[in-house]
Amino acid sequence: MNELLRKSTRYFKTYEEREEAFRNSVFSLIPRKYSGPKLFWKDFGLISVQALSKYMKHPAAYITSNPRDCLAFGNPWQVLTAAVLKAQKADNGFSHDVLDIAKEFDIQENLYQPIRTLSGGETVKVSLAKSFIASKYSCRLTIASPFSWLSYDNSVFLEKLFRHYGGLNIPIEVFALEGEDSDGQIVRNDNCQKETDRRAIGFTLYLKGVRILLGTPLNPLYSQQTFARADDFESELFSPCLIVGKNGQGKSLIGKVLARATPFQGVAKLRCKHKSGPTRLLFQDVITQTLSRSFDAIAASSNCENEAKPSQVYEKILKEYLVCLGDTGQKASGNALKDDLRPRSLLEIKAMLVAVRLCRVPSALILDEPDWGLTRMSSIAFVSAVIRVSHDLETPVILISHKPWWFPIAKSVIYVKRSSKEIDSENRSSFQIYLRCNKPKSL
Repeated sequence: MNELLRKSTRYFKTYEEREEAFRNSVFSLIPRKYSGPKLFWKDFGLISVQALSKYMKHPAAYITSNPRDCLAFGNPWQVLTAAVLKAQKADNGFSHDVLDIAKEFDIQENLYQPIRTLSGGETVKVSLAKSFIASKYSCRLTIASPFSWLSYDNSVFLEKLFRHYGGLNIPIEVFALEGEDSDGQIVRNDNCQKETDRRAIGFTLYLKGVRILLGTPLNPLYSQQTFARADDFESELFSPCLIVGKNGQGKSLIGKVLARATPFQGVAKLRCKHKSGPTRLLFQDVITQTLSRSFDAIAASSNCENEAKPSQVYEKILKEYLVCLGDTGQKASGNALKDDLRPRSLLEIKAMLVAVRLCRVPSALILDEPDWGLTRMSSIAFVSAVIRVSHDLETPVILISHKPWWFPIAKSVIYVKRSSKEIDSENRSSFQIYLRCNKPKSL
């Protein structure tokens, strides 16, 4: 890790503590979105002219824990163009071109792609490029949890931004969760990880002729809809299955296709002898997936198709989480798991979202970047608890991640890689997603 980056990073035990510290660094101008509309509108109502005035006097380039929240325009070209115009206003000598900066952060192929269709890592790189330009009109840089979004190979862009600000002697603050910047695999020597060896749940993944719509064009009069194509694929797999790849390779797109969470053409099936329902997905961006609902509203959102109720499955997940957390040598922080706590913690929200999905009897449960919003130890315990409860319900689990953490517990692995070299202009395909499977671990 870059030495300046290391010295500028503060670590926190919970998502809520990290968010509060970050919000204070920007004069509480960003309302909290993680615990329902009541807290959001309370924070929104407390935004004052005085706070805005302080920010104007001490402007900061900032990147929020969900980088989309700091990108106000429709595509990267618009975001960077607005930043360049502001930089030129602050410094007449500013001569950087949008395309040159996009190349610096490897987002030149994404310039006209709608922000909402970018992967998490691509969105962070756009935010980094915007912050690079913002050094001309900012007196400090503050970032929340960049490590949870960026794959290891893309950390060079974060270091590039830090070198830039360091060279200008502009103060830097990074707010991170404990262990989120680790690139080591988890240790497989405790009861928590051994639990995944208790049983083998097999399933088949089948993709044929899949074309994925990459969002509606921002200007439909002059733009064509574009698609990504997925390689035909069929394989016998075992749970937990890990889908792994670098940022922007198409991992989340495959997960959304399987969960019918994005429009696509072709055939995408997951067959499990224990289950026949649709696949269910927990997004990396859990806050968006709550749809601004309260915890109780989320709990009541499931039409159960088995005897288990969301509240019962939720309690099992938290119980197993505490067992697994003990196995990792950690203790639960604060009152995060108390039932009477309001607002609810992000961990509790994630556990309830999973419980609701498991009660719908899915053919599989997909967790997209499940470590988001959790410390390393907490995410290991959470994933292990979800696997244990899911397997008890005969439901396979698929993990999607760019991190190497999960290899020791994976029974099967799918490697995902994107190629833009074979663009099919006739069918308006922007890129191809290739999937390769290793041999399942012996059972």
